[in-house]
Amino acid sequence: MQGAPDFGPAVKQIEVTLFLRHTSAPRATLGGDLKEHRQLRATLPKTVYRRAKGKVEIDVASGLLSKDVWARKPRPSLPMFVRAIDEVTSALSLLSKRLKPTDAFDVAALLSHCEAAKKRMPRSQTALKSLMARLKAQADSKRAALSPWERLDIDWEEFHPAARDLLDDPFFWDPTDDFSPNGNDTGADLLESYRDWIKRRKQAQPMQFLERLADDWGYESFAAIDDEHRDEAAVGLAFADLKLRGECDPEARALALAAIERQRREAEAAKKWKHREEQLQALEKIERKLTPGRKARGGKGPAR
Repeated sequence: MQGAPDFGPAVKQIEVTLFLRHTSAPRATLGGDLKEHRQLRATLPKTVYRRAKGKVEIDVASGLLSKDVWARKPRPSLPMFVRAIDEVTSALSLLSKRLKPTDAFDVAALLSHCEAAKKRMPRSQTALKSLMARLKAQADSKRAALSPWERLDIDWEEFHPAARDLLDDPFFWDPTDDFSPNGNDTGADLLESYRDWIKRRKQAQPMQFLERLADDWGYESFAAIDDEHRDEAAVGLAFADLKLRGECDPEARALALAAIERQRREAEAAKKWKHREEQLQALEKIERKLTPGRKARGGKGPAR
């Protein structure tokens, strides 16, 4: 899109998601998610235009790429890059079916620009690596100019109005930090599942949700889940509750605090683990947020 002209003010952002095929077995806790993924793929393509935000979301089932091939290919891979560009360009053509003639956006000009850009694509693996390095440097420079909150790129309308004030550190919202409550795979998947759960119910019951989640994961009960994923889920639920309802269910809080204590003991025992201190510091932050007013361990002062 570099060097593109102005296509009109009606669309400020376009988000294309390629839903990859996945033929291998899922991890133990993700079996239900894979089933839903496959069911969702069968309903695609889907295009949503959020007119008030000037944002278009396009979901398409990738016919060329699969998660398994993605994992095996060297990155960046020229054949994969070319196929992905074709799929994204094809997805953009769906804009014409969603936008109205009265929407001030020139879809034809956008597609024409994309077709011209495709002719300038790298022709060798070396050229692709050079392009990717240049784009990464530009993205890093742009990201460095953002505040920690801006880097999260969160749509706050998806969360409770009080959530950002309750969780006032970007750490709690970071979707890429494995030590953040909803940053690891378990916590991230749980947040989305819990969002769907409370949408369908007038009164949230977090502990019932955990049992339903365990069933979706293929376990007889929440207690039967392996220790690592059970503790991640317990902590993830407490913070999902804060983010989506603006409060934390007392039982969910107690469950999370017990999980944090187990995680702390394991981290303290792992003397040679290179991420040991990082996790211990993260657990301290998480625990203090769930127990307002508690002093930090080691007498470092009151919690924020």
